[in-house]
Amino acid sequence: VKQAARPVAHTDVEILTAALALERRTVSAYVAGIPLLARGQVKGAKAFLSEELAHTGELISLIKATGGKAPDRAESYDLGRPPRDAGDVLALLHALERLQIASFLSWLPRLSPAPVRAAVSSILACDAQHVAVLRAAQGKPALASPFVTGNE
Repeated sequence: VKQAARPVAHTDVEILTAALALERRTVSAYVAGIPLLARGQVKGAKAFLSEELAHTGELISLIKATGGKAPDRAESYDLGRPPRDAGDVLALLHALERLQIASFLSWLPRLSPAPVRAAVSSILACDAQHVAVLRAAQGKPALASPFVTGNE
């Protein structure tokens, strides 16, 4: 999205900035966790990392399109207890992706212009796909319920 169709409310910039912080935290978790994953899981995790990086770029573009300035990346992100193995990494990534979904779902009705809502909805849908694969990788059914909520 190069330009928002109409002026974006101040609350939209706040929401987009919060979404960017969540995305960057998730990117950090993928970067930290990929070396601990099993060989067969690395390719998928790298693909998800690439998508999360694209999400951060899209959110930065949306913030700039509103006339706002995206904050710089943090020097580090709190990921909780450091993962020790692939199981810990998958659980962490699953939790972060679920947090993104729940947050995005709560923010969508508060976003004003349709192009911004569409972009955030697209990111949400991608994160829902990530959750399904991460659940399956943990030996769980891919879908916890027929509706995507971010809560399980």
